Amino acid sequence: MTLRFAYPAVGIAPKRKGINKTLATFGAIGRDAMWDFAGRDTAIDLGSDTVRMHVRDHGVVCREPSVLARSRETGHILALGLPAREMAGRNPDVTLVRPIREGAPTETDEAEYLMRHLVRRHHRRHYTARPRLVVTVPSGMTSVHYRALQFSAYQAGARRLTLVPTPIAAAIGMGMTSSTRPEIAVIACIGADVTDVGVIAFGGLVTSHTAHTGGSSLDKAIVTLVRREHNVALSRSSAEAAKLAVGAVPPLGRRPMKQTVVTGRDIATGMPREIVLTTQDVARAISGPVAEIVEAIGAGLIGCSPEISGDLLSVGITLTGGCAQLPGLDRLIRDRTGLEARLGDDNGDAAVLGAGEVLRSARTQEPSARKSSPRPQVLTTLPEY
Repeated sequence: MTLRFAYPAVGIAPKRKGINKTLATFGAIGRDAMWDFAGRDTAIDLGSDTVRMHVRDHGVVCREPSVLARSRETGHILALGLPAREMAGRNPDVTLVRPIREGAPTETDEAEYLMRHLVRRHHRRHYTARPRLVVTVPSGMTSVHYRALQFSAYQAGARRLTLVPTPIAAAIGMGMTSSTRPEIAVIACIGADVTDVGVIAFGGLVTSHTAHTGGSSLDKAIVTLVRREHNVALSRSSAEAAKLAVGAVPPLGRRPMKQTVVTGRDIATGMPREIVLTTQDVARAISGPVAEIVEAIGAGLIGCSPEISGDLLSVGITLTGGCAQLPGLDRLIRDRTGLEARLGDDNGDAAVLGAGEVLRSARTQEPSARKSSPRPQVLTTLPEY
């Protein structure tokens, strides 16, 4: 027997549109909860020296050295991050692998292992984590590197991949510009292997330039100077420690002179030997690579139109990245380019924080269940805020 209910004709008919809207809202909430269970939105800044990860509602959860320790005998990965760096040089069976070079994965399998391990560790799921992934990339990245990164990200468990040029991600992370305000920003991201310069105007990347020079070039220059003048073989980590302790950009001017003691291997005897490096020694060693960084920043400004170039005098250049904290670099850039340079990010997290805002702002749709590896989205304009 079927029961039928008749509604009076006056004013109490069911509001079908409201019910449908409510059901749609609960359906959307259910879908969001389902995808949150699969994995929260995740942003990764794949640096040549440090990999950073941002998870939605949790902030920056990872700042790890982007290195892996691999056994020479078995070929298995023994550790990654800081434990891998500590094992290098102390265990003869361990070789140090750097899967990220010049801001792009050069060792595809190792880059996949690095991303998969970090995603699973910080999502607390060993096999089911499949987040929407945003990865920062150099603005001058080649198509070969794009395909390698796409393969590594999807193999690591990403269900949707968005690639964001580093200057745009850094500008979003520092809150400098948005698509609704026609402001101009010049971002210079000075990392370990790459100096990426971008000019952002009217919600998009107007011009950019990528140079393969950065903090690692400074470390190599210090190692070369110590070997040439003191006949001592110095490790890259010791050179980096000396750069951070007493490094400065010439000319030094009134900057106080500092000194530090580093330990290396005497080439003639093979015995350990300590030497003293001063600020003047480090400044003399890094003068060449620093000049290349400044030239890269100047090259990134050449492609601007005359209308935008006139506004750059009042905008200046915002520096970010690990090497941007080198004392005196802002002054040298100002002297060479005529533009005011300032440090906009003192801990290097601007790019990963900006990448973490991309998915929330862009509101990208979930991939279809039949399409497990959709084409990655390359973001060249600022998302709506």
